Order: sequence, then structure tokens, then C-alpha cells
Amino acid sequence: MADTFTPRCRTALAVATALAASLAAVTAAPSAARAAEAELTPAAGAVTASTSDDNAPANVVDDDFDTRWSGEGDGAWLQLDLGATRTVSQVKLATYRGDSRRNRFQLQYWTGSSWSTAFDGSGGGTGTGLESFSIRPVETSKIRYVGHGYTGEDGSTGTWNSLTEVQVWGGTSDGDGDGDAQVPADVLDLTNWKQTLPIGEDERPTEITQPELARYSHDPYFRVAPGGKAVQFRAPVNGVTTSGSKNPRSELREMKNGGKDKASWSTTSGTHTMIVREAFTHLPNERPYVVGAQIHGGDDDLTVFRLEGKKLYVTKEDTTRHKLVDDDYQLGTVFEAKFVAGGGKVKVYYNGELETTISHSGSGNYFKAGAYTQANCGNSKPCSSSNYGETNIHHLTVRHD
Repeated sequence: MADTFTPRCRTALAVATALAASLAAVTAAPSAARAAEAELTPAAGAVTASTSDDNAPANVVDDDFDTRWSGEGDGAWLQLDLGATRTVSQVKLATYRGDSRRNRFQLQYWTGSSWSTAFDGSGGGTGTGLESFSIRPVETSKIRYVGHGYTGEDGSTGTWNSLTEVQVWGGTSDGDGDGDAQVPADVLDLTNWKQTLPIGEDERPTEITQPELARYSHDPYFRVAPGGKAVQFRAPVNGVTTSGSKNPRSELREMKNGGKDKASWSTTSGTHTMIVREAFTHLPNERPYVVGAQIHGGDDDLTVFRLEGKKLYVTKEDTTRHKLVDDDYQLGTVFEAKFVAGGGKVKVYYNGELETTISHSGSGNYFKAGAYTQANCGNSKPCSSSNYGETNIHHLTVRHD
């Protein structure tokens, strides 16, 4: 069969009815995207893998749960080429021996220049049927499953990655944005966040919490970016600051319990992960520094992604230039930042690559994301709202295991 895109015909209703007992939604996506879903799974010739035994990659699209793809090794991947740019909102996976195994894996999509992670977690363990993993809609031409082995019901582990079936669902892409997003919460899941704005009273910036945050927008400091696919965060040098900082911010702070309480976790208990797809889009004059994502410790920043002109750094506490991850960053370039904290360490990734591991044992930590401008009227002119730091966030997820 030729390596061309040939969607297999199947209605969403029929599949949902037949497989209702085994489907498990992981992350809710906007209802508008759900209503327009169609299957995008390519034909066998468009499915490849980094490795396999006699169980070939094409087996995952043959509608036969008795065949499978198997690839050994941490990071072994299975790739589905959609043949054209599509809007993907859901991937369905059937785990080999899924009634007794749980697979650890990532779902990634091709941005046109790099792979970005849409889901990082596990699946299986409850049955051998299809399990649904919903993501916020992304425009892509390729989907990749990256396996990290499995855990058996008896606690045993293995390095094989095996799937019996894979389906990709979503819609077509017109390349102009979906046009439906009216407020930031239409783009990002803000259920467990609060927003700090660079407005309000001196040292008492305005904070927006749930449920107000679900329908809140403020132009230009916190709004849907042009195109409807990202959230714009802007903090001018003359913005209101918190009592503990001289610099303004338009920034999300992690919460819990539906946004009612402040999140606070330890690097020595559990595993805590944040993935952000973000672009720096504007820098202040004279001191062109902006922080886009961070882990805040009990007393101060633990580690952040900080842009200084064209140099993008990962910081370590007070060491602002701990690790240079990009020496020629261009404004507007979307990248993926990822923090994984656990076991007394914080691993920091840039576009899927581990850049540094920071030892840290402490509690009171939480995630933040947005635009934290590292300049103010005392070191950056003009002292006006036309002089600002800005980021666009396209994707934001947090997971605690």
C-alpha cells in the first residue's frame, strides 16, 4: 500500500457505542471540537516505528486486536503520518495485555520544526480495548507515541512497548485559527490556576480566581492572542508589583481543589510535572529580560525559563544563567518547557531534551507561567505601558503523581 493518507471510514457514534466500557477520557477538550470530530487514522503504509520485532507498526491500524506492534527500549516510538495538517484532539490506544499491564508513554505531535508533548502519563491496566486520551486541539501532520516500558499488575517492569490498535481523531485545519475562543479559559484549562495582573493598588496587584477566571479577559494584559490559539500575557514596566518584587507580572499561579486553595507540594513526595508550549513575543527596553515559566519554592524562585535578549536560560535559585539552552532565540518562536520534580530533584527539559537536573529537597513549591517582566521604571525607559514584556502560551498542563 502506498504511503499516502487514506482515512479509514468509521463513525464516531458506532465506535463510542461498541467501546464505551473501555474508554477513559484523560483531559477534557472544548465541546466545540468534540462535535466536529472525525477519524483521521492513516492507512498502514503511513505508520512507522523506531524499532520493532516481528510485530510490525502497521498492525496497529488493521482493526485486529490480536495483532500488535512491539518495540523494545526506553524511548521507542510509533509514528502516524496524517498526510496533511489536521486538527487532532484525541488519540485512542489499545494496550497489549492491557488487562494486566500499564504502559508509560508520551503522545507527541509535530509542530513543523520539532516534536511537542501533548500528553505524558500512563494507560492500560483496566482492559484490552481502546482507551481515549483527549488533548486540547493541535494542528499537526504527524502523531507519535513514545514508549517508556510497562508495569505489570504484580509490580514487575519491562522495557517492551506494545500496542494492538491506535486511532487518531479530530478535524481538518483551515490554518486561520478556530475563531471560537473568546477568553483565555477557552484556550487553556485554568481550573486550578489564579491570574495575577499588573494593575490594581500599589503592592496589591489584581488577582482573578475561580470561578471568575473561567470567563475573564483583560486587554492587553491577559487575553486570547490573535488567531485564537494562544493566551497573551503582558506586563509593562510601569505595572503594579507584588510586595515581594520590584518587577511587574501577568502570571498564572498554580492552585488546587478547583482553584479554591493554593497548591503546595514537596520535591521529596510524589512526582510533579508541568509542560508549557510558549513563545516570548516582546521584551522591554534597556533590560530585555522576561521569565516565562517557573517552579517557585517556599521562599523564592527555584528554577525558571528566563530570556535575556536572544539568550534563553534555565536558572537555579539565584544563579540566573545556570544553563544556556538557546543562544539565538528569535521572538515568536514556540518552544516546549517541561519541569519534572520528584525524588529530591528537578529535571528541566527544553523541546524534549533534558537540559539540567537540580537537587532540591523542600516543600511549599508550586508552578507559575506567564510573563514576569524583569524590568521596571527604575531601569527601563520609557516608563509607560508601551514598554513591556510579553509571552503567548499555547499549551499548559500540570500533573501530580
